[in-house]
Amino acid sequence: MRPSRRQIQPFIRRWSAGRPSATALLVAISMGAFAAQMVAGFFLSEHSVETLFRHWLALDGPGIQAGHYWKFFTFPLLHHDPLHLLANMLLLYLAGREVEPIVGPRHFLAIYGVGILLGGVAHWLAMPEIPLVGVTAGVTAVFVAFTTILPELEVTMHLFFVLPLRLRAKYLALALVAMSAVCWMTLTAPYVGPAAMVTASVLGWIYVKQLGFGNPLAIQRYIFEKRQRATRLERMSPDQFISVEIDPILEKISQHGMHSLSRAERKILEQGRGKIATRTARK
Repeated sequence: MRPSRRQIQPFIRRWSAGRPSATALLVAISMGAFAAQMVAGFFLSEHSVETLFRHWLALDGPGIQAGHYWKFFTFPLLHHDPLHLLANMLLLYLAGREVEPIVGPRHFLAIYGVGILLGGVAHWLAMPEIPLVGVTAGVTAVFVAFTTILPELEVTMHLFFVLPLRLRAKYLALALVAMSAVCWMTLTAPYVGPAAMVTASVLGWIYVKQLGFGNPLAIQRYIFEKRQRATRLERMSPDQFISVEIDPILEKISQHGMHSLSRAERKILEQGRGKIATRTARK
């Protein structure tokens, strides 16, 4: 069921009692890894930090070419700076609180983890010369999953931290994807991985669509309506079929000729012949 546009504002879901949520654990892991990064930076020289973190842990093309495949799994442990970490953790916390209770921890972790992995592969292919750090791709996948599950939900934002702005969730996702694509084309903030964000957005959208969430696509609606119509026509008795479907077509032929019929109308005539033949055989 599509949620009402007047639905209560998001990001206020209470944590369920019992085991810790996957969202809280992911935030704690990222915060802890960044704390370790800061402590190492305090005690080590700048060159040592660059060698330890950027050379051995950050994802880059030369490292993968050298066989450092573990970088596909270690780059999420690093962040460029505290602002980079704060933006990721805030969005993960807010979107994760909504997505996890709906899809469950297993699917939530899959969206996050596969988003990071595919995002890393996309960045390696698109920007191999630029080291990638952070969980931005995973967070993007979770956020797009949230906006796909609740596309009509109204979210209140504060433009420039002052002016309130109400937008439906689906428009936030479109804005995020568009911004990521622009950053990718202009090489703006490449260290957060705009190519990874675009790829993770597609992954988050596809994943929850396969789970049955979100508004149906136009092609999905067309296929559904076509199947519904075929089922309805099949269940019609011969007399009903002739009255509802055949008679209007015969009227059209009498007015405009046989050449005026569309392919679908010709198919209806063929189906009508079959029903009439079935009725005759029964008699």
